[in-house]
Amino acid sequence: MLYLASRSPRRRALLRRLRRPFRVVRSAYRETIRSGEPPAANAKRNALGKARHAMVPRRGEGIVIGADTFLYFRGRIIGKPRTLAEARRILRALSGKRHWVYTGLCLLERRTGRTRVSAERTRVTFRPLSDRVITRLVGRGSPLDKAGGYALQADGGALIAAVEGSRSNVIGLPLARLRRELARLERSARP
Repeated sequence: MLYLASRSPRRRALLRRLRRPFRVVRSAYRETIRSGEPPAANAKRNALGKARHAMVPRRGEGIVIGADTFLYFRGRIIGKPRTLAEARRILRALSGKRHWVYTGLCLLERRTGRTRVSAERTRVTFRPLSDRVITRLVGRGSPLDKAGGYALQADGGALIAAVEGSRSNVIGLPLARLRRELARLERSARP
């Protein structure tokens, strides 16, 4: 059984593509950003924390998946905006520019405690955005629950000029990496 330590509807939709049974569980871990820590290290540490603090039933055997996604732009980590005004400011700053999307991924095998921790990085280039487009995007969506205030799957046509790397990573769960890491963890568990 897989346990997804995330309530993100986008991660659930992506995980369904694996066609494996899973349950969504809460995690008691709160993400933190350490300013002196590189983006990949921040993402991996938060993903590990989410997996370790997942509220899995006591006898629940299987693999817990923890993930943490954020943007990296001009030397700063950008997470979910706290207000609509902040979402507008982020989108204005990203307009016509490139940024990186990082997702930390942790797989924790419940029975043995073994983990696989990694990070995926994807470069995204925004189209130039007018204030009218930004207002429309912020007004029609729910930018407060998305890193950077945007969703590739919903807003990609209006926002995104190019994606270099994993598209599912930008949505919040790098599926190709997840498949590889699951296979490695399951292979190492065989007697």
